[in-house]
Amino acid sequence: MAECPGDIDPSLEQYKGRIADMMTAPFINHLGIELVSVTPSEVRMRMTLRSEFRNSNGVGHGGVIYTLADHAAAIAANVESDAVGQSGNITYHRPLISDSVEAVSTRINSSRSLDVQDVRVYSEGKLIASGVFTAFKVRK
Repeated sequence: MAECPGDIDPSLEQYKGRIADMMTAPFINHLGIELVSVTPSEVRMRMTLRSEFRNSNGVGHGGVIYTLADHAAAIAANVESDAVGQSGNITYHRPLISDSVEAVSTRINSSRSLDVQDVRVYSEGKLIASGVFTAFKVRK
């Protein structure tokens, strides 16, 4: 089990191992995505936009923004049990010009089989993108 990065709410102590394991995903590490905090109602993640993560217009590539949002929702959906992504819908509101970007995921609804997250992506206090991500809860 990996050490859990970020600030984890004390009420989630028993899930620290699950959260830490999700932060070991090779693709996430390659992108440099970091866990900021996890509470029962919110997950915050951030990353620094490197030059190779920019599109041909010199702004943050939509795929990188989507990945940050998707992983914030995935952490939130997987805190207490296993879940896999079912769908993700994102809307881009402005270009990502800055090197710093943060995603905030909050739960919309959770049922026996689905977890639905609202994710907002910010840079320098401005809303860059927003989306709804749904995960299917896996029963073992």
